[in-house]
Amino acid sequence: MERQFNVWLLSFGLLIGISLPSVARAQDWAVKADYTESCSCNPACPCVFGSPSTLGFCKGNGLIEIKEGYYGDTRLDGLEVATTFRMGKWEKYYVSDKATDAQVAAVGKLVEAFFKSPKAKVLSIEKTPITIERTEGRIMFSTPVSKVEIEVMKGQDGKPIKIENLQYFPDYTQYKSITNSYKSSKKGMAFSYSGTNGLTAKMEGSSVK
Repeated sequence: MERQFNVWLLSFGLLIGISLPSVARAQDWAVKADYTESCSCNPACPCVFGSPSTLGFCKGNGLIEIKEGYYGDTRLDGLEVATTFRMGKWEKYYVSDKATDAQVAAVGKLVEAFFKSPKAKVLSIEKTPITIERTEGRIMFSTPVSKVEIEVMKGQDGKPIKIENLQYFPDYTQYKSITNSYKSSKKGMAFSYSGTNGLTAKMEGSSVK
């Protein structure tokens, strides 16, 4: 992932560790979410160690499963948001077709406030079906134009490999991709990878400083 810890990870993790308030309306926005990603880099994610991306660029797909959150007066609990990106260049967001129009609009504002890489251009935010499946040791998610399947990487005693004490990605668990693809008619945007990095982690942020 071409994050350099000043791009995507910074926008995701800048406010990690701040818990949601008990009274939602006291803040502009807050979010707690589970994050799943696969990108074009070799595992483990080079960025978590401050290293450059494997290929000199990073293309990938992510899944944000909001467990609890809001933007303004709009609750976002249980909402799923997929993203496709070239890190630091462009990003696209896909909000579950179960979302209301108000929730889609709120996600758009949350993208600018929290999710978006500072140097990337948001090309689109649209509502679309998102499919998520979990089996033992595997996670799969897809939209009509993207597909990810990752399997957990195991270490000692067959337990999942975890990277601890990261500044921006708490509860990081290491995966490897089986499939990580995106379909596009635009030159240079489509991609397909296998055997590359995958991860799960937690996300948490708030507008309260």
